[in-house]
This record gives sequence, structure tokens and C-alpha cells, in this order.
Amino acid sequence: MKSAAVDPLRGAPAQQAGRRIALLLVNPQARTAADRFDAAVQSLEAADLKLVTPDLDDKDAAGDAIARYADSCDLVIVGGGDGSLHAALQHLVGKKLPLGILPLGTANDLAKSLGVPSDLVAACRVIAAGARRQIDVGSVNGTYFFNEMSIGMSPTVSRLLTKDVKAKLGIFALLYRALQVLRRMRRFAAQVNCDGKEIVLRTVQLTIGNSQSFGGFVASDEASIDDHKLDLYSVSFRYWWSFPEALQAMTLRRYDDARSVVTMHGKAFDIRTKRPRPIEADGEIVSMTPARVRVVPNAISIFVPAAEA
Repeated sequence: MKSAAVDPLRGAPAQQAGRRIALLLVNPQARTAADRFDAAVQSLEAADLKLVTPDLDDKDAAGDAIARYADSCDLVIVGGGDGSLHAALQHLVGKKLPLGILPLGTANDLAKSLGVPSDLVAACRVIAAGARRQIDVGSVNGTYFFNEMSIGMSPTVSRLLTKDVKAKLGIFALLYRALQVLRRMRRFAAQVNCDGKEIVLRTVQLTIGNSQSFGGFVASDEASIDDHKLDLYSVSFRYWWSFPEALQAMTLRRYDDARSVVTMHGKAFDIRTKRPRPIEADGEIVSMTPARVRVVPNAISIFVPAAEA
């Protein structure tokens, strides 16, 4: 993929002739990046944005680009899925640069939670309009996440989701792998401390969410990405009827009456397991248990539709 409008100047003034300077980071491995990149560039330039578009070998190179251009840009735009946003997030916290999203990935959970349209031109218009929302992020063992962190089934699914499978099946790849993993998953014990309250859970999937939607999971009605809290969901699948019960709870977004689901809400969680287990965050394997999970209030400002601002 060729760069469209690379700014060779580092440390240049943030405003040039009244134009905002945007660092545009597009993951070349995103499912739809190659054929939609030029359309994004045209839409953003039509909104009078001056684009800095460094070539990226992969989504992890976004961090180096942010470090290099942060002082000379007014905003950062990430084109890709939740994995690309996750990589950029690690270098955006504390930078005070607003973030624009171009949904080019498989699930695009963060974009859905914030109402950012999946249509690329419409997403560019959202950025051009300038309405923003200050949101929280989570932190697990020092790694930031937008949507969720999980222990149990999700890390196993993440390891099985190869690039080829995602490219061929898209969102169905997630469901396909999840069903494969579910057949052989066994419950494990997790000791959880939530804001000083201790509980031991027997679980197959333990998720702490920050947003409204993640990995096919729909959060409870009271969950919000800017409420300065995180939301824990533990699914046990103890009996054969546990799966349809949990599915019904997710559909109705009511978990209190589901015997297979335990929920907790708080600012800080400490999780211990008998043996170290992988921790997944925003679809990436990031650490091992024990897990120290915290909410980081008002961490990032993101361009959203006016109704969501």
C-alpha cells in the first residue's frame, strides 16, 4: 500500500494555514484496508485535513508512528479493527490527541459501541464534523484495553483465529472457533477481589468489559464506556441448559436471573487462578494471571456522531 500524503516534517507547527494535521494509520493487514484506503484519503482530504500517512508494516508499527509524529499533529486516525486500535491505544494514553476511527476490521466492537458508522465515507464525515466523546479505558497488568479483557475461552479462541481464517470467514470465524473451543472447555476456579469484595468463581469464561459490545457479547444496560467503572461477567456453562440460558441473558441484556452468569461492577479487580492462564485484551494475548485490572477514567477523546458526543 502506498503512502498518500506523507508529511516529511517532524516537529512542524500543529496548524498550517488553518488546516488540521491528521496522522492516518491504516493497518495493511486489515480485511478491507487495501481496497478502501484510497477512498478514506479522498474523504479526509475533502474535509480539509492535511494527512501524515506513514507506511506501516503491520498494526504494531502504529506505536512508533505515534511517538514520531505526536508533537506535530492535531489528531490521530486509525483505520483497522479492534486489534489496530488496541495497538495504537498503548501509545495514545497521556498524549491528549483525539482519535478518529475508520472501521476496517472484522468485528469493529469499539466503533459499534460509540455509534461510528461502518460505511467508510460516513465515518470520515464523523471525524470531519469534530464532535467528541471522552471515554474510559481499562488496564490489565499495565496493558490498556478499549473493550474487554478475558480469561478462559476467549484467549483460546484468539490463538486459533489465524489471519487466513479471519480473511475467509470474517465475523463467522469468531463463532466457528468459539463453538470448537466450547466443546472441550472445562471450568476453572478464579478468586476475584472487586473493590475489596472477595468471591470465588467456577467459570469457563471470565470477562471484564468496558464498552457496550465486545466479541459478540452484549453488556448489561447499566454498562457504559464513560461511567468510570468496569463490568465483570462470569459464565459457568455448568449444565447442558447453561448455554441457551446465557444466550438468552445476552439477548435480553439481563443477567441477574441467569444462574450460569455472575456479574460484578467496580473500579478495580484482582484475579488469581490456581495456575497461570492467558489473558486476552481486545482480541490480543497480552499477559498471564494473576490479573490486576483497573479503570482509567477519561483516558481518550474519540470522534463520534453528534448524538453520541
